[in-house]
Amino acid sequence: MNNLINENEMWEAVRDCDTSFDGKFYYSVKTTGIYCRPSCKSKLPKRENVVFFRTKKEAEEAGFRPCKRCRPDLLQYDPALELSERTKDLLDRHFSDRVRIGKDMKEMGVSRKHLTQVFKQQYQITPSEYLNQVRIAAAREMLRSGTDIADAAGMAGYENLSEFYNHFRRETGMTPAKYRKIFAENISRSLLDTPIGALRIIASTDAVLSVETANRESSDAGEWAGQIPPDRILSGDPSGELVKDCQAELLEYFSGKRKVFDLPLSPEGPDFQKNVWGHLREIPYGETRTYGELAQMAGNRKASRAVGMANHVNPILIMIPCHRVIGADGSLTGYAAGLEVKKYLLGLEKRYSA
Repeated sequence: MNNLINENEMWEAVRDCDTSFDGKFYYSVKTTGIYCRPSCKSKLPKRENVVFFRTKKEAEEAGFRPCKRCRPDLLQYDPALELSERTKDLLDRHFSDRVRIGKDMKEMGVSRKHLTQVFKQQYQITPSEYLNQVRIAAAREMLRSGTDIADAAGMAGYENLSEFYNHFRRETGMTPAKYRKIFAENISRSLLDTPIGALRIIASTDAVLSVETANRESSDAGEWAGQIPPDRILSGDPSGELVKDCQAELLEYFSGKRKVFDLPLSPEGPDFQKNVWGHLREIPYGETRTYGELAQMAGNRKASRAVGMANHVNPILIMIPCHRVIGADGSLTGYAAGLEVKKYLLGLEKRYSA
């Protein structure tokens, strides 16, 4: 036992969840069979059930398991971040399965109130609000392809059409029927072959609505990025002047002839995300900004994780240059089209800006 800290001091540290004592000792609970950091936010055990250890090895040799909430077995651990990321991954993967979401959230071992607090602290949005965004994004994609409204709602995880209509109107500013009609009647689409693979372009008569990779799952830019000369890039067969203009500007970008896009853009999303996307367009060609800097540009320097989420769901790649945002340590971090694509785009801009 650490001779500089007596058991009364250790108990006070546990009672106060004092982070300054983390790493100096560990406490275990005989009734649960687990051991924790002094700062663990779990329910305070009774003093008579607590045993102190100098190291985690001693606690494990005595038969105690590491706490899943404070993870004393890890050198560095942010329980709020880990819980938020696990929740976000669950919602991304199983947004249409209410039973699975409820079961997995219950197994996380924290209250819904606590989960909501830490998730909002990380992403500036509650889990319920984020789940609505994910479901509506999936429904929008289905409606674009002509799926029936009731079927799109069901496949997106909605059991109540009224709830679906309310959420859809809040996220898009229109009813599902109007949205489906717009895409059925006034939308032009095309595929464009580029050095980063095929890009799917969607535009109305007034603005570009979407530029995304045609197959994000299977694309591997590491195999082909930079191998296709600009004069061999093949364009599709677009219908609609704006789609043609978008193709032309993208081809000029990949050949190094265009550094600023002139076309009107109309990305769909909540106001916060639209604000972030607007500031992304202010990052000059050939330069980068960190998530923290972008959060400050967007008016909330503490919202770097929410900014990261807005980057991830950016519907107009390249023209809204989310690839120009990097980690605080200079790392490329995540990118919807893949890190190899991000690396290629930044390299292309660096080469032509020089």
